[in-house]
Amino acid sequence: MKLIRKSIVLLFTLMAGTLYAQEDVAAFLKGSLTDAEKLSKAYLEPFGKSLGTSLNSGWYNSANPHGILGFDITFTVPITIPPSSDKTFDVSKLNLEYWQVKSGSSSTSPTVTGKSSNTILTDKASGLSELNMPNGANLKFVPAPIIQVAKGLPFHTEIVGRFLPTINISSVGNFGLWGVGVKNEFKEFIPFVKRLPFSMSVLFGYTQFTSSFDINKTQKQKLNFKSSGYTARLLVSKSIPVLTVYGGLGYNHSTTDIALKGTYNVEGVGTVTDPVAFDFANNGFTANLGLRLKLAILAFHFDYSLGNYGIFNAGVGINFR
Repeated sequence: MKLIRKSIVLLFTLMAGTLYAQEDVAAFLKGSLTDAEKLSKAYLEPFGKSLGTSLNSGWYNSANPHGILGFDITFTVPITIPPSSDKTFDVSKLNLEYWQVKSGSSSTSPTVTGKSSNTILTDKASGLSELNMPNGANLKFVPAPIIQVAKGLPFHTEIVGRFLPTINISSVGNFGLWGVGVKNEFKEFIPFVKRLPFSMSVLFGYTQFTSSFDINKTQKQKLNFKSSGYTARLLVSKSIPVLTVYGGLGYNHSTTDIALKGTYNVEGVGTVTDPVAFDFANNGFTANLGLRLKLAILAFHFDYSLGNYGIFNAGVGINFR
């Protein structure tokens, strides 16, 4: 258990370290709150969508539900890879009110997943005020470590609970996660389908993640994230001794809310409280294919999910069927 906790802290510290670049969101407040929201949303969008996508992954490594006395405890880590197309955005297409791209400066600026920035904005009225767009954090992936417990129920049904206890990391912030899902092998109730030589189930799962990153504790300045997602899947799997091949096809939906909290003294605006809040939605069909290796009570799994945001998922668990 200590190893799992250390792994969770390590992975989220890695992610949070890249998010220090997101403190530059506060710099967007200069000049116009409307522009600040547009710039912040464009800059953070790949992270918001990646986080929501990760939450809808890692629910299963078999279509076969546990028996009534069966259960498993699994540590799984979905890792979402933002696409290369989301590494930059065009500032000139945001229809900013206060800012414009400075003459001679590139209008292509990195998102949080990108690298260095050469973009400078200048105010439209006088051209005397400037805003240097922040560098990206070169965020190559977004992990979502999850501890998951599944228990068999009557009628070929399995209930799944997932959680990440709230973890506080000094000078960074805190993270927490919970979710619940249910899986049912419906083919056992259909006479001609139950004869098929593989397991077939449906699954529905919901997950919610919350976090808060400290920007300036004195001013109670924070960057808050709340992400939730649900998925509905048709699952199939086939087991032979030791190995199980599994896959799923279904629909994902996720929403990520981001809010800049605290009091800020903004040039050209004055003192503002909780100045920026926006959200991202990401949905679509998905498919995955994976392999589980079971050695006695230990089960190791790995799978990959297709979509605009590719997802690698790997984990290990204790499994009693």
